[in-house]
Amino acid sequence: MKKIKTILFVSLMVLTMSTLAACGNSNTKDNNSANNGNGTTHGTNTESTANNNGTANNAGTNTNGATNGTANGNATAENGTNDNNNGTNNGGTDNGGTTAPGVNGTAARYGLGMTVESTVSPAEDDSDGKAEAGVTCCALALDAEGRIVSVTFDCVEATATYGSNGSSLTMPESFTSKKELGDAYKMKEYSSIGKEWYEQVNALEAYCIGKTVSDVSSMQMKEVDGRQNIPAVAELTSSCTISCDQFISALKKAEANAR
Repeated sequence: MKKIKTILFVSLMVLTMSTLAACGNSNTKDNNSANNGNGTTHGTNTESTANNNGTANNAGTNTNGATNGTANGNATAENGTNDNNNGTNNGGTDNGGTTAPGVNGTAARYGLGMTVESTVSPAEDDSDGKAEAGVTCCALALDAEGRIVSVTFDCVEATATYGSNGSSLTMPESFTSKKELGDAYKMKEYSSIGKEWYEQVNALEAYCIGKTVSDVSSMQMKEVDGRQNIPAVAELTSSCTISCDQFISALKKAEANAR
């Protein structure tokens, strides 16, 4: 019995570390995107700023500048025109994070937060035991006033099996996050709003932009068909119907870790 308990503990530790690595690597790229073409781009002209919420790869180019004016998104500033900034940021790359359209300046602090949920089912004489770990990650960028400039959520689910005598442990060499799976995750066919997992998370990320972590964590939740912590705010009613408790917890940890 002691040997089996040890195997269970080791299984969960290995799963957790592996999924942390997979989720962390995925979000490191998104976290850096706030400064590399996926976030807010600032013009170099005298007394001008171009805050461009365009597609990835530098989110558009401010060709004319704006003297004593500000060009935000697809607007036209006085004495200057902001060209090529009409794009919409749908999470940066295909299923990436969401950045602000110009939330009072650039990001001042960055943080990463993670939560872990784990379960274990014991091995029987005729069946293997199973250890499962789910890691939810949040990569966060905040401006000087604590408002969210960029945020990315992702999740990795991992499973390991072991024999009843503790002699075998089987697990994949690598894991794929839910955002990396994209349409292959196949939530859309079961979704009441007809949206894939990454699409719903992108909607949640967009909702967070411009708000403080306190604003987001205090949003109203509801229960739907026995599922808890479904967003009840009007902005997400038709775009996000997945449970958000782990996202909120990871968001809070990312803020606490922000430097």
